[in-house]
Amino acid sequence: MTVVLTRTGTVADAVRRWAGERGNRTAFTFVDHDLDPLGAPVSITWAELDARARGVAFELRKRCVPGDRALLLLPQGIDYVVAFVGCLYADVLAVPLFPVSGDGHRDRLDGVLRDCAPRVALTAAPVDLGLDAVVVGRVPPSAAPLPEGRAGGPAYLQYTSGSTRAPAGVVVTDRNFRVNVRQALTAYGLADAAASPVSWLPLFHDMGLVLGVGVALTTGVEAVLMDPLAFLYRPSRWLRAMHGRRDVITAAPNFAYDLCVRRVAEAERSALDLSGVVAMINGSEPVHAGTLARFQEAFAPCGLRPDAQRPSYGLAEATVFVTASDGPATTSFDRGALALGRAEPQPDPARASVLVDCGRAVDQHVAIVDPATGEPAPADRVGEIWVCGDNVTPGYWSGGDFTGGGDGDDGFGAELAAPGLPRGPWLRTGDLGVLHDGRLHVVGRIKDLIVIDGRNHYPQDVEAVAERADEVIRRGHVAAFAVPAGDGEALVVVAERSAESPRAAVDQAGVRNRVRAAVSRHHDVRVRDVLVVEPGSVPRTSSGKLSRAACRDRYLAGLLPAS
Repeated sequence: MTVVLTRTGTVADAVRRWAGERGNRTAFTFVDHDLDPLGAPVSITWAELDARARGVAFELRKRCVPGDRALLLLPQGIDYVVAFVGCLYADVLAVPLFPVSGDGHRDRLDGVLRDCAPRVALTAAPVDLGLDAVVVGRVPPSAAPLPEGRAGGPAYLQYTSGSTRAPAGVVVTDRNFRVNVRQALTAYGLADAAASPVSWLPLFHDMGLVLGVGVALTTGVEAVLMDPLAFLYRPSRWLRAMHGRRDVITAAPNFAYDLCVRRVAEAERSALDLSGVVAMINGSEPVHAGTLARFQEAFAPCGLRPDAQRPSYGLAEATVFVTASDGPATTSFDRGALALGRAEPQPDPARASVLVDCGRAVDQHVAIVDPATGEPAPADRVGEIWVCGDNVTPGYWSGGDFTGGGDGDDGFGAELAAPGLPRGPWLRTGDLGVLHDGRLHVVGRIKDLIVIDGRNHYPQDVEAVAERADEVIRRGHVAAFAVPAGDGEALVVVAERSAESPRAAVDQAGVRNRVRAAVSRHHDVRVRDVLVVEPGSVPRTSSGKLSRAACRDRYLAGLLPAS
């Protein structure tokens, strides 16, 4: 198949093109594990997608004018894709979310309702939200001409997961979407190939939407989707969906790769052919060197290429993709120097912090900038990651009246005076990183940085030491943060109890002493308090990221009872 990366026209134009040229070819396949535990494929062709999306577009235009917002409150599946394309056809801004369930989800939904004032909800069943609702599965296909639209402006609102701030709606334009798909496919070596996207990631998440839907819509290839819960219940399902396929591109947060290593049995691995996997993107949360090594060791016998794992960096404000590595690689930096903001290679493991290489940007610019002065940081110095390119979005939706641009206070529209780089506009990401040999190494979030006695401590480093200090601690579920102290800040560690350790086996005093000793030995800093809590107690965002800010708030409020 000839691959055409859409450079002109809109994403909606591309879908109509595929419907005309490849009408009977499969556009999306959803592997339904509720219908059959082994997975029942449910597919839609390009012609069917076009007809169903036209039907949704006409229902939307009965209720909306161009630029109105439509909530996508649908479970993972074909209807989600139909609804998203229907919004593109109607020139209505899709707001990708999830079905309403539970108080936590309702609180988040209420915040979205207040922020973007939607006119309609696209759902799987009638809901009472005080606005018009369209049940997508009941809308008949249509062959009627599409309504006229504004063509190419804002396409959807991507609500951030809120790990360090209240969720905010990022305005993603049609051009942002198309450009970022092209940048990503180029970075992963698939710009000239018929990529085969396979994804279990939620479609309300930026990485899930761009990879699981955007690659297919802009290039005309088939995408294979599945429900996130199907993956979590049985991780081998994700790997089986890649089995025997060529030019596979897929993505997941770091925890998913560890989950596969732990829960995919040897018998299941022996039946897998992963030789066609080109890119297994590891992003959305900190990438751990140990995870990369364990995954490669476990699945190399399945034909997994040594360079298939691709640690990457991105964020919703840049649509999603910013940098990608050529394969799994790490750099060991001196821990003491890193605490002072310098990246100095250190071969001694006892004195080193290991950072994963997240590679280089493609068709966009990345700079490391002193967050206090706004000046470019010297080589091998830690600073704020700034991004500039056509994939950087215009800003956040605010009060339902998006006017574009930004004044810099929200991270958008910054300017930079540096030789060989554009003046702007630059996106201030709020992330700390360093460029070493021209390759990005992410250090952490500015807002999560722990500063004690004038020295910087990166929480993920403290967490990595703490989780190895005692076997009752659940790996990947540890939060380190600073709390106010009389003379500055003090360090606190909250760790979930491992499910394999009985509650009665938790010796809070013993764990506290072992974690304090380990952190003091590795980081030369005193831990004021260590608290072991029940599994599921450490807060995470809607996309699964650790929320240290929320954990800190709960700790200070006394809402984290000991295990």
